[in-house]
Amino acid sequence: MTTTIDATLARRVNRGSGENAYKCYQCKKCSTGCPVAGFGDLHPAQIMRAVQLGAVEAAVDSRFIWLCTGCETCTTRCPQGIDIAAIMDELRMIAREEHRVRSDAPFANILKLNYDSFRRWGRLYEVELLALDKATRLSSLTDDVVMGIRMFLKGKINPLPTFGDRAQMKRMTDVADRINRDKRAVSRAMDLPDTASLPPASPGGVR
Repeated sequence: MTTTIDATLARRVNRGSGENAYKCYQCKKCSTGCPVAGFGDLHPAQIMRAVQLGAVEAAVDSRFIWLCTGCETCTTRCPQGIDIAAIMDELRMIAREEHRVRSDAPFANILKLNYDSFRRWGRLYEVELLALDKATRLSSLTDDVVMGIRMFLKGKINPLPTFGDRAQMKRMTDVADRINRDKRAVSRAMDLPDTASLPPASPGGVR
């Protein structure tokens, strides 16, 4: 039995993250150490196999990439030295670029709010972040009220923003955005179909 592999996604991930997904031989150490593997539709090793196969729907549309906390346990455990966390970052970036962010991925919204907060205040303004996130998930409005009051009374929450170096933060994010746009433009220009028939790494494809 042979499996047709489209290397377009793996090449795109490689250009964005610098990581070669084809080094993965499916030992699954990343999945056994992942603290959120049991909560997603796929686990890290399955995501890696999907990238190898060029299965965009499985990799980019997966709920798991938005559950990933970036703890880098997978990267630390990988015997091939693959930065799997960086690959998850790149898949999230691809999902945003192609407007494929899942509606049931609240973490995706948090990442965007974090970025906006840094640009606006020069540092993270937690109260605003929480309020804006709650506004998108009205059913969660009262979830943290008791804990929030306790933290406020203990001085753990400042209701007013504190300012960082907003000009410097804007310069940094502008440079990062420009680098990312240039990288994406090169990546899109180089995305040509590339298929080959190779034996699957494990029976039945993504396992």
